[in-house]
Amino acid sequence: MNRRRVIVNADDFGLSRGISDAILTAYRCGILTSASIMANQAASEYAIELLRQMPGLGVGVHLNLTAGRPVLPVRDVPSLVDANGDFYSLAVVARRLWTFGARSAEIEAEFRAQIRWLKVHGVVPTHADSHQHVHLYPAALTAFVRAVRAEGIHCVRAPRCSVWPAKGPAGGPHEGPLARRLAVQAYRGIVQFTALRGFAMPHSRISFRAADRRDLSGIVRCWRTAFDNLPAADFELTCHPGLFSAGFSESDRIAAQREEELTALTNTEIRKAAQRNRIQLIRYTDLHAEKPQQERAAEVTTA
Repeated sequence: MNRRRVIVNADDFGLSRGISDAILTAYRCGILTSASIMANQAASEYAIELLRQMPGLGVGVHLNLTAGRPVLPVRDVPSLVDANGDFYSLAVVARRLWTFGARSAEIEAEFRAQIRWLKVHGVVPTHADSHQHVHLYPAALTAFVRAVRAEGIHCVRAPRCSVWPAKGPAGGPHEGPLARRLAVQAYRGIVQFTALRGFAMPHSRISFRAADRRDLSGIVRCWRTAFDNLPAADFELTCHPGLFSAGFSESDRIAAQREEELTALTNTEIRKAAQRNRIQLIRYTDLHAEKPQQERAAEVTTA
């Protein structure tokens, strides 16, 4: 395959009105091709209303175990919630997912409930990923695979992250000492080629070195450089655009990043870089449409 293709996907659709409005702007005025929507959030129904203005946007599900409350009754998912019935914070969830303190059956049931919530509201997800990557933790991975397959979703986000141009120390774009970065890189590769091997997905996600991610003023430069150096393959550029939303942004740790990413998504330099490098901007449905016909038939039969 001698072509470069990129899915430009915005996460957190429906988490706030400001984020949802930014996704609309990035689709209308920028390079956004896809978004991952969250169920049962403060602006989820508002985001679904906005979809009427974005008929060409690919919309996946952003499965969640860390924000707000579950879709299922609290009594059905006791290992996922605190005493108030809210999801635990990411730090607590991460620890519970590593130690299997969160029950896989409850995770699967909640994931399926979130997908069904979207379907009831008229959204048939093109792909699946998760808020803060919780589905990649050992206790959640099998539950994620079972839930997504059972709900008929054939595309997922690639766990692997790559930096382009590929240079510098080993261990990819991950944080921490070299040993940790190598371990995370290896684990994500194993997950991609074992647990998720039956799904359609990009070759990798486009990522950036930790120092570059912290330099918000350099987002446009980093994205442009990545586009100038991509090899021939399919990639996803994951982003988190947003606008200020009272009652949410004040406590959002990446509020400034969201506004800078919206600026990058609508920046003409980025669009020109894609055109200059003959990069096709696609959606997840394009990946599944290209799977061999017999594989798609088998998916329908077993769904």
